[in-house]
Amino acid sequence: MKSRRIYYCAIFFIVLTGCSTSQENTLDGPTSGHISIAADNTLFPIVDAEEDIFEHTYKQAQIDVKYLPEVQAFNQLLMDSVHLVVATRLLNEREKAYFAKIKITPRITQIATDAMALMIHPQNPDTALSCQEILKVLSGEVTSWNQLSPNNRTGKITLVFDNANSSTVSYALNLIKKKQLPPNAYALQTNTAVVDYVANHPGAIGIIGYSWISDYDDPLTKKLRREARLLSISPCDSDSPVVEYFKPYADNLIGKLYPFPRNVYVISREAYSGLGSGLSAFLGGEIGQRIIKKAGIPPYFKVEYNIELSSKPIKVE
Repeated sequence: MKSRRIYYCAIFFIVLTGCSTSQENTLDGPTSGHISIAADNTLFPIVDAEEDIFEHTYKQAQIDVKYLPEVQAFNQLLMDSVHLVVATRLLNEREKAYFAKIKITPRITQIATDAMALMIHPQNPDTALSCQEILKVLSGEVTSWNQLSPNNRTGKITLVFDNANSSTVSYALNLIKKKQLPPNAYALQTNTAVVDYVANHPGAIGIIGYSWISDYDDPLTKKLRREARLLSISPCDSDSPVVEYFKPYADNLIGKLYPFPRNVYVISREAYSGLGSGLSAFLGGEIGQRIIKKAGIPPYFKVEYNIELSSKPIKVE
């Protein structure tokens, strides 16, 4: 992962040139101090890049990020072990009740739109499935590729997630409105392990956060995309007589064409204007949103590029 961090620092060095790096000599302020935060481990690429650039910009700030499955990340927030979480869901009713009981109003900032991406083996002939077909696979109604396409001899379908407590598992369960996945669903340890598994098992469907493979300039993304490929999926509620299939590309997420988007939120329990508040503002600010856009997923706030054209004549020597 070190090479990925160096890569993002190089990409954004020019953006940061001219940004103020003056700091207030405070123990814990918006741009200085030391805090711990938790992040959904399916969001590692964008959170890792944001942390790097924030600490590069504000030399007196130190952020320790715990990359955890969704369930554990929110538990850390409830236990006051971290100041904030970066996650793909809002607080549930139990968590809201807890914060109401201790008289804390968490501050929530939406920063991006990610997606649940489905990866298949490069030699699998079925490259596009309908939303309803995916739901049947996730619920266990369909367990073999020939049930989807009679000529597909790939065999049994294996569903592979990164972790049993992952946000992608929660997302899938919400889609099928069930409390558990079918027996052919398995959990590994990381998103990269999911792609590795798919690359070596033709019948597998790997389910990961799209931001792991969204940045085409990233060396790790290039490697993962060589090993497995994205499934194209049709919208769930389309009335069009012509069926179209879409991958979770940024334009398709913005246009609400890809059926499995996930919003990305920063949820802070910080009751004062400290480093957690400063980080939240950075993630939702111009530089933080540009980092997200560069990573290949849509930022929540519009990012504009100003291009100046010179009217001076070009001299040819």
